[in-house]
Amino acid sequence: MKKLFAMLLSGVGILAAGAATTACIWLVLDEPEMPKEMIER
Repeated sequence: MKKLFAMLLSGVGILAAGAATTACIWLVLDEPEMPKEMIER
């Protein structure tokens, strides 16, 4: 029973880590460009 519970928690952890990494990469790649009007102020 303990081994099954540990395997389930491990699987959830792996999925969470993968999702967080994907979201981080997506946010970095999807960074919007700043308009020139805001840069020149």
